[in-house]
Amino acid sequence: MFGGILGKKFFRKFSKQRRHIFAALFVIVLGLLIWSGFLWWRLFIAEPKYATESASGGETAVENASTSTLAQRSIDGVMMPVEQATSSLFAVMIDNFLESRPPANLSQASLVWEAPVEAGLTRLLTVYPMSTQLSRIGPIRSARPYFLDWAKELNALYLHVGGSDQALADIKSKDIFDLNEFYRGWYFWRDRARARPYNVYTSSELVNAAFIKEGASQDFAPKDLAGWIYRPENSEAKIYGRFGKGLFIDFGPMKVEWKYNWEKKVYEKYEDDVLQKDESGAVIAAKNVALQITSIEILDEVGRRQIKTIGSGKAVVLTYGLAIDGMWQKKDADSRTRFFGPDTKEVVFDPGTTWIEVIGNTYSYEITAGSQ
Repeated sequence: MFGGILGKKFFRKFSKQRRHIFAALFVIVLGLLIWSGFLWWRLFIAEPKYATESASGGETAVENASTSTLAQRSIDGVMMPVEQATSSLFAVMIDNFLESRPPANLSQASLVWEAPVEAGLTRLLTVYPMSTQLSRIGPIRSARPYFLDWAKELNALYLHVGGSDQALADIKSKDIFDLNEFYRGWYFWRDRARARPYNVYTSSELVNAAFIKEGASQDFAPKDLAGWIYRPENSEAKIYGRFGKGLFIDFGPMKVEWKYNWEKKVYEKYEDDVLQKDESGAVIAAKNVALQITSIEILDEVGRRQIKTIGSGKAVVLTYGLAIDGMWQKKDADSRTRFFGPDTKEVVFDPGTTWIEVIGNTYSYEITAGSQ
């Protein structure tokens, strides 16, 4: 009571307008405290409800799923709660230069395109579902035009750090939903322990925040992904094809090789005879490796490439230790790149990560035959 009397006497000293100001400030501070408490509970106490998986192995571990109904996720065929099977996607430009290694969480990508850039080196377009929970993804590098065509067919949010003049122009003209670190740096960070320019990273938390905020500002409307065909997980159905336990590609300054691990039933990646791993020590592996052969033209003295992405061409798909000879096809800018066998039927992929190696018609490659 005594404190209440003093409080009333104290506030009577102020004008009515100032008392209103004090009351408003009190409400604001109280609201901030309540909001901070909610955020603390959400981030550090509440148990997240999401699915995690070993993307390369196709193994599924559903944590705290809200439903027992599962479906194959459209981007990689991995079994997920049905509400996550059509998750929106984001695609990240990842460097593959020697000084940029090891990459962060490359092993967790659902789909990867690898294609040559300047000097005959390669760069990666890595695709992740929005439901993926990753604290670090990178190092992120600049855009090139042909990678935009692959990101667009997935209707994916495209993350990059700058880009070639043509790529930046295409982002505008092709209406690509993108995040450029040069203009939206708050969705990225630079790791001071890594040398520039191989030090730009993001996280799935930042990507999800960007997807919500920037998607609304750019009137981005997600659409259903036209998925590939996947075998049921752990299926014993027979696959037809010649033995394909490995793939060797000569990119010129670098040699890439995929070797089938019969025990794990995945293809493992080697570069210049070195088994590739990401920052976590996880081996870079894929359930399927598709060789997409197309026309590649060098445009200038810098070595910038023009790669044919729309149309069709020769392809070889390695899956389950077998090689399926056929063709790739992409009808237009919005259509999926699809792979067909010698019988003209669409290739059936093994659930898990698929890695697409894009090479020119004149590149040297070899399919390694032989069974287990």
